[in-house]
Amino acid sequence: MSTGHPLPLPSIRGPKLEPFRGTASAEIEFLEFVGSENDCDSKVWKVRIDGEIYALKFVGEVLNHPGHSDFAFQNWEFLEVTVGTCIMPTEMDPLHRPDLTPQEYIDYMDPFNSECRAYGRLKQERREDLAIRAHGYLLLTQEQERDVTKALGHEYVNWEKHPEPLDCSGVFSRWETHRHQPLRAIVKEYVESPESWTVSQIGQMYSDLEDLHKLGILVRDIHPRNYLRGKLVDFNRSTSAGIHGQRLQEPYKFEQMVDMWAYIEGKEITKPEALIKWHSKKDEDLGVDPRLYNWQKWEQSEEEENRKMSHKIGMSRKSS
Repeated sequence: MSTGHPLPLPSIRGPKLEPFRGTASAEIEFLEFVGSENDCDSKVWKVRIDGEIYALKFVGEVLNHPGHSDFAFQNWEFLEVTVGTCIMPTEMDPLHRPDLTPQEYIDYMDPFNSECRAYGRLKQERREDLAIRAHGYLLLTQEQERDVTKALGHEYVNWEKHPEPLDCSGVFSRWETHRHQPLRAIVKEYVESPESWTVSQIGQMYSDLEDLHKLGILVRDIHPRNYLRGKLVDFNRSTSAGIHGQRLQEPYKFEQMVDMWAYIEGKEITKPEALIKWHSKKDEDLGVDPRLYNWQKWEQSEEEENRKMSHKIGMSRKSS
């Protein structure tokens, strides 16, 4: 197993997630598959690492072509016709940030990158309380990937030696561009919970969602399976780009989710006043606009730290 020290990911501008225990590698005992067979972009296992129990989430690597629907928004042919939904051109951005390139949009929409960026932002802002905690990412060995693939009931294929161009077949959906990339996973707190939330938690759940918006995070995937013990556990489809066309979807999906839950469970609920305001569909009633988050402050802070370090090194060289 590698003894190197991988860098935080993703390797694009913005917030990042640290490697698990500094190495991104571990001896893993796979205990139980705890995800859903309907999960198209991730698989979750209950695991033991050095005697501690965690949830290990394998994040898909699907880079789609037309007609492949698992994670279609990573496909540029799809993205370029979604202006105002997935793509936000400069004229729609209140901060007038420059347009991204097609590859940058694909990188920012990658499910692993999205999850890492969301958790990285929570750590930057010291708001890790807003979600089930992530402890870092792992890069699995080929042996570990083989064990997981077989445990899921699939045939393992050694992608390093596969003679034909990779075409997204297999449980982890590799394309040729992913041939030499290890399987990616995120280590999270394991929550033994029989229910997604309780009636008393609904108000705090919506308050947490608003706090995520204040941090520039649009979740984009609001449904019961993404909550455990009243906390969000999934940021696969989140974006920190700030997309106006999807702002309305957050309160709408949240209200729809709790209404359906209350109906199925036979519960009476009181909805937060801030939630039901969205019915007017006016911008001022949609809550916090994630686009207004000042993400540039982190780059400015980093540049300032780099300048200080360069100055310190320069002074040290002069004195010697």
